[in-house]
Amino acid sequence: MDRRNFLKSSCGACAAMGIGLVLSSGFLESCASGKGLSVLKTSTTDGKVRIPLEGFATNSFKLLRVNGYNFDIAVQKKEDETYSAMMMVCTHAKHPLTKAGSGYYCTLHGSKFNGDGKVEKGPASKPMVQLQTEISEGDLLITL
Repeated sequence: MDRRNFLKSSCGACAAMGIGLVLSSGFLESCASGKGLSVLKTSTTDGKVRIPLEGFATNSFKLLRVNGYNFDIAVQKKEDETYSAMMMVCTHAKHPLTKAGSGYYCTLHGSKFNGDGKVEKGPASKPMVQLQTEISEGDLLITL
């Protein structure tokens, strides 16, 4: 066997074993068990989004993807039964944020925000944009 074929077969075997270890280790357990991110796709009516409150009974966090809107919205039910909604956009360079543990992360320059949207690590210096929420007829209304 020449060097090239040896490397191809060795790398393939290592990759297969690595993927197997990741999958068997429970790494993706949160996705399979329903504890992962809950993404809701919706549209606006009169500049507002309506989400049924009953959806928060099993998961206190929702990722809202609004048709025609540039950024996702992080919606969270707090312990005091209030709700927060934040635009998932970095206040430094207007780059989309990623949910990371209990906070948010900007993959462009590394800014980190806590679960309340406050800056934990720059270069961002302003907190995430909070959106107005109100409860109406069993739904959460978010003003965009």
